[in-house]
Amino acid sequence: MYWRPIGESDLSECLDIQPDCLGDQIVGRVTAIRVWKNLLSNPSFLANVIESERPLGGHKIVACGMGVFVTKAFVDEEIRKPRSGLNSRIIAGIAAGDTIVLSSAQIGEGNAGEGIDFVNMYGTWRDRIMNANQLAEAQALLGTSFVEHFTGYRFNRVLKEAIRHSQIALARATGTYRMVAEFPKSDSALVMVTRDSVLTAPYSVAAKMYRYQAPVLRLRPAEQKLLAAALAGKTDAELSEELHLSIEAIKKRWMSVFARVEEFKPEILSTIEIGDGRGPQKRHRVVAYVRTHREELRPFSWDRMKR
Repeated sequence: MYWRPIGESDLSECLDIQPDCLGDQIVGRVTAIRVWKNLLSNPSFLANVIESERPLGGHKIVACGMGVFVTKAFVDEEIRKPRSGLNSRIIAGIAAGDTIVLSSAQIGEGNAGEGIDFVNMYGTWRDRIMNANQLAEAQALLGTSFVEHFTGYRFNRVLKEAIRHSQIALARATGTYRMVAEFPKSDSALVMVTRDSVLTAPYSVAAKMYRYQAPVLRLRPAEQKLLAAALAGKTDAELSEELHLSIEAIKKRWMSVFARVEEFKPEILSTIEIGDGRGPQKRHRVVAYVRTHREELRPFSWDRMKR
C-alpha cells in the first residue's frame, strides 16, 4: 500500500467509504458534495488517499483522510457546546458563506503566532475487505500520510468526531486524543488533540506534528510551489509541465530560490565547489533541506514577526 494526495476523481469513492461523515444532514447530499468538491481547491483543505497496489474487494482506494483548517471561534464553540454532526455544521457553514475556513493569510498569521486549529473531517477505511494485517497497514499509512502532509504547520488543536466504535477505539488507543464528549445515540464521540495531550505520548504520530519551528528562508509563494513540486524528484521539464511555466521561467525560479538560501542560510550551499555539476548539487541540497523542514513550504506571516 502507499499514500498519495487526493484527486477530484477520487472524491466520490472516498466519501462512499464512510457516508456518516458526508455532513449532509443540514444541507442535503447534493449541496454537501458540491462543498466537498470546492474544498479540493482550497489551500486550507488537505487530503490523502491510501491505495492498494492490487484491488481489494474491487477497490484500490482502501482508506482516506481529509481535513480543514478552521477559525478559533468555530472550535471554541464546538468545545463549549459539543454535539454530534460536526461535519454537517462545517459543510452548512461553508455553503452559507460563513467564515469558518481559514485563508492562506490567516494560516500564515497562525504559523507566526499562537498556532492554528484543524478539524479532521474524514479518516476512515474499508475494514470489511481487508484482513487484520492489511487493516493495520492502512491505519498506519493514514497516520504517516497525515504527518507527511501536515508537518510544518503550527498546530494548536485538532478536533475530530470519531464515528462508530472502531474509530472511537482507535482514537483512545493513540494516547493523544482526549475525549471531549460522547454521543451514544449516534455512536460517535468528539475527540481532540492539543499540545498538552501529545506530551503524554511524545513518540506518537501526533507528537511529530507538534514539533514546530519557524522558517528561515523567507520563500515567496512561487518559490514554495516550485520546491513542493521538486520534492517528488521531478526534472525541470516535468516541473515546467506541472507548473505551466517555460523551462526558462523554471530556471529563473531556481535562481531566486538559491539567492534566498545564500542570503538566509548559506551553510546549505557553502561546501559546493564551482564546476559543471554545481547547479544540480545546489538543487539537491536545497530540496534535501526543505524535505526535513516543511515549515519552509507553509504560509507564514513575516509581518507578524515584526510586531
